[in-house]
Amino acid sequence: MNTIQKGHRARRIRVLTVTLLLAGFSLAAAAAYTAPVVLKEMPAKGVLRLGEVIYVDDGKCPVGEVKKITGGNQKTGVGRQVECVKRPEGS
Repeated sequence: MNTIQKGHRARRIRVLTVTLLLAGFSLAAAAAYTAPVVLKEMPAKGVLRLGEVIYVDDGKCPVGEVKKITGGNQKTGVGRQVECVKRPEGS
């Protein structure tokens, strides 16, 4: 293999490496974003962790809005927070 062929081979390997790294970063970024899930009914008490947020569309909020439920903790006396908010994008 002459010097020119070695240079071309090394360049192809670098380009392939960069391409694979960029593809990996793209997949990781896509996996990190998950669209909010909108349930049809409230989950049972004790199911949500403290601070966990879910959305529920049970028809009790105005059109275009859903319930935003933030989990509480029964043991410490922190109750769930429930409010009507604009439906999250991507749901």
